[in-house]
Amino acid sequence: MSNSTIDIKVKNLSVKFQKNSKSFFALDGVDFEVKRGEFFCIVGPSGCGKSTLLKTLLGFLQPTTGEVHISEERKKAGMVYLPQSPSLLPWRTLLQNAALGLEIKGKLNKDRQDTLKFDISKFGLGDFEKHLSTEISGGMKQKVELIRALASGPQLLFCDEPFASIDFVNRFELNTEFKHRCTIARTTTVFVTHNIEEAIFLGNKIAVMSQRPGQIMKIYEPKLSKNAHDAIKCRESPEFEDLFQKIWENLKGNYE
Repeated sequence: MSNSTIDIKVKNLSVKFQKNSKSFFALDGVDFEVKRGEFFCIVGPSGCGKSTLLKTLLGFLQPTTGEVHISEERKKAGMVYLPQSPSLLPWRTLLQNAALGLEIKGKLNKDRQDTLKFDISKFGLGDFEKHLSTEISGGMKQKVELIRALASGPQLLFCDEPFASIDFVNRFELNTEFKHRCTIARTTTVFVTHNIEEAIFLGNKIAVMSQRPGQIMKIYEPKLSKNAHDAIKCRESPEFEDLFQKIWENLKGNYE
């Protein structure tokens, strides 16, 4: 496939909600494209419509006006949603929850189970493999969600602040590993976050959204000259601080 293949195309998208006889637009005139294998990050103030946009891409919500086109080929190959709040089954162990997606698809075998165990250990959960989901922390649950999502080999991955409950140190490590996995697999990823630094490290593109009704004010394309694949050391790149300031000024303007 050509690197220029478009997997996601959004054109003049608006989403309107009705509440107590009043209507309001959550999104208004949103346009963007995501190419094959790109990591497309979305940042913006709370309530600007980031999650609404994600749910519309996933088909959970329908556009009021405009168009959303997602590659049918990639959808059939595998589309996964990674939510902010973990949705593990309380009667299953950590390993069983991590294996659930493969199990449902009939793809769970010994090799895949061994890979899951390797990932569980790599993500620092090896001692909790047989624990029920009710016996582990919120951050651990989120790691299990990530392991489960990556295990299925998604071609399209939609993430709604998946690392929000992860502690500071683990978040850096997860960012580095997550970016590596998605890059190697050429996974087309849409990633919502409030963390500007996270977006700069992960994103091939960063869309900055306005206050509601949500619009895309600017799309940046990070070009880090140093340590672009290390979530901590990438901050040594002179472009990192410059881009952080630009995005910060965009977001700050929403509150002035």
